[in-house]
Amino acid sequence: MSLGMTPQASFSNLRVLEPLVHGVASSANLQITKEVKHGGLGVITAAIFLSGEMAGSGVLALPAAMIGTGGWLGLMLILLFTANAGFSGTRLGLCWIMLEERYEEFRGEVRDPYPAIGEKAVGRWGRIVSMIAISLTLYGGGCVFIVLIAQLLGSLVASVGFSLSLCLWMVIVAVCLMPLTWMGTPKDFWPIAVGALATTCIACLLVVVTCILDGNQIQEKVFPAPTADGIFKAFGSIMFAYAGASTFPTIQADMADRSKFNYSAMIAMGVLFAIYFPMAAGCYFSLGDQVTDNIVMAM
Repeated sequence: MSLGMTPQASFSNLRVLEPLVHGVASSANLQITKEVKHGGLGVITAAIFLSGEMAGSGVLALPAAMIGTGGWLGLMLILLFTANAGFSGTRLGLCWIMLEERYEEFRGEVRDPYPAIGEKAVGRWGRIVSMIAISLTLYGGGCVFIVLIAQLLGSLVASVGFSLSLCLWMVIVAVCLMPLTWMGTPKDFWPIAVGALATTCIACLLVVVTCILDGNQIQEKVFPAPTADGIFKAFGSIMFAYAGASTFPTIQADMADRSKFNYSAMIAMGVLFAIYFPMAAGCYFSLGDQVTDNIVMAM
C-alpha cells in the first residue's frame, strides 16, 4: 500500500547514462572513472605523447626560418614559443580539471574534450567553433605530413630506378595511414607515440651531424641580415612547429591522474626545446644561407 507517498528511487531503477552522453551524471560514470584511472596514461607516457605529436614536419623548416632573423632572433622566438605552448597546455589542463569538478558526466571517457570545454565556457557556439578550428588544424597538418612522406618515399624509391608521380605517392601514403585513424583513444596505441618520438630524435640528430660535417666543407658562409619579412615568415614557421594543442585535452582525458597533466605538458615542452633549438642553431650556423625549406633536401 502506497499511503499516498511518492516511492523513493533506488539504485536499481535509476537511469544509467553512457559516459559519452552529456547529461545527468550517474554513479555508473563514477565507476567508469575508476576504470580509466587504472588503465590510463602515466605522466611520462603522456609527455611522450605530447612531444611526439607536436614534433613533426615543422622541425624540418626551422633552419630555413633562421635566415631572415639573423639566427639569434629566431632562436629567441623558439624559446618564446616553447614558453607559450607550455603555458597554454597548463591552462587547458586546468580547464578540464574544472569541468570534472563541476560536471560529473565528464569524469568518465569523453571523446571530444576540447569542444566540451568550449561549450561549457561560452555555450553551443563555442563547441562549433572549437570543432571547426580543430578540423582545419588537423587537416592542414595532415596534408603537410602526407606531402612530406610522399616526397621522401619518392626520392628513396627513385634511387633504385622506380619512379611515380608525387600525386600517386600521396594517395598511397594516405591509404597506408588510414587504418591508424580507426584506433580508439591515445592509450590504445601508446607504442606509436614512443616510436614517433624516438624516430624524430634520431632523425634530427642525424640531420644536425650531417649539416655540421657538410658545413666544414664550405669555405665562406653567408648569414643574411634580419628583415621584417624574414621575421614574419620565421614567426609562422616556428608557430607551425608548435602546433598540436588541439590534442592536449584528448591526451589528458586518457591519463590515470588527470590533475598531473601540467607536469606532462612541461616535460613535453622541455623535450621539444631540446629537439628544436639544436636543430635550428646547428643547421643554420653550419650551412648559412644554403639551408632549404626542407633541410633534408639540403644534405
